[in-house]
Parts: sequence; C-alpha cells; structure tokens
Amino acid sequence: MSNLNNLGLLNSLCELINTNYDSNNHAIAAYLIEHLSHVQQVTVNQIVDNAFVSRSAVRRFCESLGYQSLTDLKSSISQLIFPSDIRHRQPADYQINQQLLTKLIQNMLTDMNQVCTPTKIQALVQQIHDHQKVLLMCANNTSSTLLKFQQELIYANKLVTILDQNYLNNQLITALDSQSLIITVSTSGKYAELSENLLASLPGTKILITGNHQTQLEPIYDTCMYISEQSFSTDHLGIYGKYGITYLFDQIFLHYVTTYFN
Repeated sequence: MSNLNNLGLLNSLCELINTNYDSNNHAIAAYLIEHLSHVQQVTVNQIVDNAFVSRSAVRRFCESLGYQSLTDLKSSISQLIFPSDIRHRQPADYQINQQLLTKLIQNMLTDMNQVCTPTKIQALVQQIHDHQKVLLMCANNTSSTLLKFQQELIYANKLVTILDQNYLNNQLITALDSQSLIITVSTSGKYAELSENLLASLPGTKILITGNHQTQLEPIYDTCMYISEQSFSTDHLGIYGKYGITYLFDQIFLHYVTTYFN
C-alpha cells in the first residue's frame, strides 16, 4: 500500500455519491461501491455497459482520485485500507456482547485519561487557537469525528480544515505556510507512516495524535500526543479509533470553548 490516497479513497467515493448526482463520476462510484465485494473482477467494459459512461470517463474518474488506471484503483481497494471492512476481521471480533464492549471502553477511557491529561489537552487547544491556519489530516475512519469537531468549532468562531482524501493532489496542501498548524490523527500509526514523506515536506508546526509509539515518526513532528500508555499498531474493534478519538476531541472542544469562547 504505497499510495497515500488509498487511505482516503472511501471518503472520495462517498463524496461523489453524495454530491455529484447524475454525473458520470457519480454513476461510476455507485457501480464500484455496489460491487465492492468482488471489485477485482469488475472490468472497464462492465462499467461502461452498466453505468452508461464512456471509457474515457472511466479513465478521468480514476485520475481524479489519484490513480493512473482502473487496475491501480482496484488494487488499492483489495488491500486493507478500510478499517471497517468486515472481510478483514476475524469471527471472534463479532462475538462481543454489551458487557464486554462496555468493559473495553471503560478500560480505554482510564488509559486515555492517564496520558491525555488536562494540561496536554490545554496545550493543544492553545495551539489551535493561536494558529490562523489549522489543518487536520486523517484517514477514512476518523474523518466523521473530525467533521463533527470542525462544525462545533465553527460556533466557537474558529475555522479549521480537514484533509481526508486525495492527499497528494489537494489544494489544502498548497495553502500551507510556516505559520500553519498541521494535526495528524492516526490511531494505529498506519496513516502517519504512509504520510511520513508528505508531512516532512510541508511547512508549519506539526502535531501527531496516535496510539503507536513509533520513535521513527517523532522527528517529523514538533509534538506527539499519545492516546495510550502502551503502544499499539492495530485497533480492529475501533475501541480507540471509534470511541477514543471522539472522546478526545470532545474534550478538546470543551477546553476550547471554556478558555476562548465568551
């Protein structure tokens, strides 16, 4: 998985579904999503015949998402790029009852409270407040939480932007300067690992929020905020990625409002 755009592909496809109705891109995206479970068998001819588009439209569609061809795009889909993809989970992952899930979440909250102290959260809040340009970078599975955070901050008179797709060819990147703040949210560290070269080339202050204590990532960032005392590289159940990141950014928002909003 060498293409960083892979980690935002699901967001790109969903945006086309949600905002480009009656367009060629909408038709192609809808067909691919409908056949996601066996996308490797989908051909250009099948898309042309069933989505009622031209071969050149398929090519332009792939290029707009950051891929040279349908083959490249399909190759990325076949890999473990969607944390919610049930094809990459074990049967035991679904044998979790309410009591066990509650216990896992409670343990996660205790863990996070020990490392994400009010002092650290307040320091991050001050950085967000003091920088005029704030860019949040994340993969598919985290973007919904950050979108909620973005919308809440709007009512606190603070505008932040979110980069969650087509990372390598995005205008948000070109707008950054030395006064910008970049916050990378990568629960397992996989997104941070794949975006290492991109982040190293960007100007501005850089903060990493992660549960993976990989020392090789630290030199890229001015600050690393760890969400667990113990380093981890997988979060199949989404305990930290789904519940933990929401909990953390709720705290960040509350600290921001308490400190800066009148």
